[in-house]
Amino acid sequence: MLTLISGCAARPQPVPPVPLEIPLAPASRPSEAQAAGNAASGGVVLVWGSARDGSSRTWHVAEGGAVIREEPGIVVATRRGEWQWEVRAEQVATSACELGLGGMREPGEGTAMRGELVLRGKSERQEVITPPDGDESNEIHHTTALVGSVGPYLFIEERTYTDLCGAHGFEGVAFMAWDAERGAAVDLLAEVPGVPALQSAAEVLLDQNEDDVEAARQERNAPELVQIAPAYDARGSLRLTAQLARAACYACGDGEWSSYTRSAVVPIARTPARLAAWASPPPGVRAFLERTPGVRLGGWSRSGQEE
Repeated sequence: MLTLISGCAARPQPVPPVPLEIPLAPASRPSEAQAAGNAASGGVVLVWGSARDGSSRTWHVAEGGAVIREEPGIVVATRRGEWQWEVRAEQVATSACELGLGGMREPGEGTAMRGELVLRGKSERQEVITPPDGDESNEIHHTTALVGSVGPYLFIEERTYTDLCGAHGFEGVAFMAWDAERGAAVDLLAEVPGVPALQSAAEVLLDQNEDDVEAARQERNAPELVQIAPAYDARGSLRLTAQLARAACYACGDGEWSSYTRSAVVPIARTPARLAAWASPPPGVRAFLERTPGVRLGGWSRSGQEE
C-alpha cells in the first residue's frame, strides 16, 4: 500500500457528487403498450447514463430497444428487484485544535455523504458508503461518486479532505466495488489479470513528467493498482481502465488520487472473469443507444434475471 505523509500546498478540492435531475428531451419511441409487449417477450434492461449536462437518468428498455419509461437518478436491477442509488449530505462533528504560541482554532466545517441502495417496494436498504468520523479533524469534507456499473457491480470513488491544523490539509481517495446482488463489497482489484503489464504501462506515462527518471525509480516502488473503472463505447461494449498511483512529494502530486501521489490511467486488456458476462450488451441496449444520441452510458443490468 502507498505510505502517505503530510506536507504544503493548496487544498485539494473534493469531487462533487453526481446530480440526479435532468431536463433531457425524450427520444422518438413507440407507444408504452407496444414497448411493454416487447419487454414481456425478452425481459427488461435497465440502462442508466449521463446527459450532456452530467446529470443521470435511468431508462427501462425492452428487448428491441424501445423505452418503456424513464426516470431521474440511477437504478440497478438484480434478481431480487430494482435498487435506487441514493446519496445524501450529512454533517460531521469536528474539533478545535491548538496552534503555535498557545493559540486555538475553533472547530471547522464538517460535511460528508452517505450512499445507499434502496430496494423498491420494500423497506430494505444496503448501506454502501458511510460518513467518516471527524476524529480529531478541525475540518473534514467527504464526497462519494458512482463512476459506473457493470451489471449489479457498482464502482464507487470516495474522497476525504481533512485538516488537522498541520502545515496543510490532506486528501485521501478510496475505491470500492459493490455487489448489489449480494449486498457486499468485492475485491475486484485482486481479480484484475496482468497487473505487472499495467504497472509497466503506467510507469512509462509517469516517467514522462519526471526530471530524473532513474532516481525516481530507485526511490519508489512500482505503481500500485488503486482503482478500475468501466466505460462503454458508442455501441455499449465494455472497456475497463486501471488507475495506478505511486508516491510523490506533496507539491509533486497531480491531484488525481490521494495527496503525495501521482497516477496514470491505462486500459485493461483482459476483462476480469467476474465481469465477462457484461462485456457485450444485448441488442436492446445497442438499439437504445442508436435511438438516443447524447447519452453517455454508465451501466446496464437485466431485471429479474441472473447473468
